[in-house]
Amino acid sequence: ILALRPRRTDSRLEAGMLARASVLRTCARGLSAKIPPPRLFNYEQVISTIHVSDAIEAVEKAFGALAKGKVDVPFPMHIGIDETPNAGPGDCHIKGGYVSGEATWTVKLACVSFYKNVAEGLPPGGGIFIVMNAKNGAPLAVIQENRFLTDVRTGAAGAVAVK
Repeated sequence: ILALRPRRTDSRLEAGMLARASVLRTCARGLSAKIPPPRLFNYEQVISTIHVSDAIEAVEKAFGALAKGKVDVPFPMHIGIDETPNAGPGDCHIKGGYVSGEATWTVKLACVSFYKNVAEGLPPGGGIFIVMNAKNGAPLAVIQENRFLTDVRTGAAGAVAVK
């Protein structure tokens, strides 16, 4: 965006950017107070509440909407974490979607292939879902699911496929 504007000296550009940032921070402080924080759901809450049978109807409805072109599902993003003294090896997949007319949309961050975790008594991956309000973009929930919801959805998709 800045490249499309007439060039200004660095000091004028910097002063303008700082002034805009100050206005945005002031507006955000007042407005963010009106948006409640997202609900947090830990893994134990998720696995004790959600069952494959709960997901079958939702998955069937979503597949129907997808077939009608009513679902926005962008291509997944992949982040490869190479093995270094501070990281990995592992992978992260980021996926999301919105079903037209629904009150929420969701982004899923799934960390997989962290196989060295097993030697430390940790699962080989983890994940969270972030559920957003489709009307105002506010975060509604952060769900620590550690791939459980992914497995439930996969099972439900299989059940729908054999119907």
